[in-house]
Amino acid sequence: MLVFRILLFVLLSFANAKEHNRDKYKNLEFADDEKAKFIILDKDMNIQKIISIKNDDDNKITLELQDKYYVTIIQNTKETTTQTTKYSTYEGNYERNKFIDELLGFEPYKFNYILPINTATKQPKSHNKNTEAKFQISIKKIIASDLIFDNLDLYFAYTQQSFWNVYDTKNSSPFRESNYEPEIFFSTDNHPLFFDRIKFGYIHQSNGGGISNSRSWDRIFVQGIYNYNNLNLSLKMWHRIHEKKDDNSDITNYLGYGEFNIGYLYNNKHNITLTLRNNLRKDNKGSILLDYSYPIYKNLYLYIQYFSGYGESLIDYNNYINRVGVGFLFSR
Repeated sequence: MLVFRILLFVLLSFANAKEHNRDKYKNLEFADDEKAKFIILDKDMNIQKIISIKNDDDNKITLELQDKYYVTIIQNTKETTTQTTKYSTYEGNYERNKFIDELLGFEPYKFNYILPINTATKQPKSHNKNTEAKFQISIKKIIASDLIFDNLDLYFAYTQQSFWNVYDTKNSSPFRESNYEPEIFFSTDNHPLFFDRIKFGYIHQSNGGGISNSRSWDRIFVQGIYNYNNLNLSLKMWHRIHEKKDDNSDITNYLGYGEFNIGYLYNNKHNITLTLRNNLRKDNKGSILLDYSYPIYKNLYLYIQYFSGYGESLIDYNNYINRVGVGFLFSR
């Protein structure tokens, strides 16, 4: 008789649990004024909470979870109206397009662009032409995540910037210089500081030149990134690691010990960024880099770049250059 009572209790409990789950799954059905739902799951994938997103919501949701939960989103596909996705903030320094992420797991790091026309109004006499082409490739890849504590991730990044004398046909249109910049850094948003994200790591930059025109330097850096709506601020400081064989010992006199970046995305289309460097000395050497981009089609943008100062490239780190370029941007 006792065994029968136990079995009956188990069956009733199972039936109640099944009915309870059925009621939860009924909540997954969309009402007319709903456009999406946030579903909170525990580690056993049981539904703990369902948050409804209605058409008149401002899309801001705050979740305070004391234990480890999983969040998934389902969208109402029955809606007939077409909605345009709007980005209100940058992710990291800039809003990340995901088209490169599908290629070997890499994603954009800094700007990826090509400037078929890059014209100088002031440059060294050693440059053969006032107008040349310039392009930059910049990608990053996560190596490990949640190191030591949550949200401490390790990244590898690579940036290459090349200056191409494509219009110097008399000399077979050579590349004037290429700068190679691998770096490895940690990134975290789990910290008590003012910034939304902190990055710190190591950077090597060189031009692969011969004995007479070789340039290189190594740095350790720390960078703080702050976002507010469409505004992005970044402060990056570095310390140079001196080499035994130093071919540009005074490079910090021209490039300084850090840079400040401010970016603003206006009307979800016009992206303007300003990057400032200064040596903070009486001679006041540094640079200004102004970028503007406007979407043309999907991940293609009209791109205008203005540079004035020292350090556009390593070979010219101690030469003043004033240059304007027009071309295309592929990620921002």
